[in-house]
Amino acid sequence: MESGFVPNYFSYKKVDYPVFVRLGRAEYLERVAVFRRHMFRKAAVLGTGLLGGSVALALRQKGLAERIVGTSRQETSRRLAVERGVLDEVFIETQKAIQGADLVILASPVKTILADILNISKHLRRGCVVTDVGSTKMAIVDAAEKCFPAHVLFAGAHPIAGSEKSGVLHASADLLKGAVCVLTPTDKTNKVARDKVRQLWTTLGCDVRIMEPAKHDEALTYVSHLPHMAAFALMRAVPEQYLPLASAGLRDTTRIAGSSPKMWSDICFSNYRNVLRSIDEVVGSLSEIRKAVVDRDEQALTAFLEQAKARHLLLEKKE
Repeated sequence: MESGFVPNYFSYKKVDYPVFVRLGRAEYLERVAVFRRHMFRKAAVLGTGLLGGSVALALRQKGLAERIVGTSRQETSRRLAVERGVLDEVFIETQKAIQGADLVILASPVKTILADILNISKHLRRGCVVTDVGSTKMAIVDAAEKCFPAHVLFAGAHPIAGSEKSGVLHASADLLKGAVCVLTPTDKTNKVARDKVRQLWTTLGCDVRIMEPAKHDEALTYVSHLPHMAAFALMRAVPEQYLPLASAGLRDTTRIAGSSPKMWSDICFSNYRNVLRSIDEVVGSLSEIRKAVVDRDEQALTAFLEQAKARHLLLEKKE
């Protein structure tokens, strides 16, 4: 198999004669037939949790890959991924999973993605398309641009889809439907890589937006990272003996506190400057509430709550 053959994913209206000559008629026509049915021959999803498993199921549902493999260090996850038809095969070692892959999706927590970039950079086939699902982008994009050779087509991405549930058991092909996916190309991003990755996420059902990595990390701090930290902090502040009295309000407010602590620890440390700034702003807001209560200033407290409610109404209109 010629590793340098990069197919046109959108049509085969013209014969690529140099490749035709090198491969021979039979092999060339066989490859054309495969790529007419599938965008990719082999997709490797590194990380088979909720999001990685959902991406794999969406790839299968859309018929985008002839074969889909993945990685997991947990025996239970490997077994479930195969039993549920999420993946055709699951490996422990990333280098075995990516062998011969023309699509690689980095779908682990941020810290693991950074390690995977380093581990796979010298083992990717020429023309391989690489993207990721990381919740922070500056560190990932910077590492990818430093490590991946020019013949690897990388473009960073963040499909903003998820749940407080975790693991491949809860994976669903529908998780990506209508979800915003932020692409974070830079001046160094190969145009072909950007276009192919954009086409991939669009085909998987996402509403693709383009942002700079730094702007993405700043924005996601406020709409995702900070809310998770606030939910964790609130649950830790509630005395355990009072939980039996809790109504749906507390459960709704803190639902995302059921998310993976390890994943959110990784996110915080990879985006710590923005997270610290946003926490300081929330502390400031709580201080305003505290001052109004201490001063028995009903007008100030009501005005604060009205402003917060007005902003929440804007969020409801978005939906």
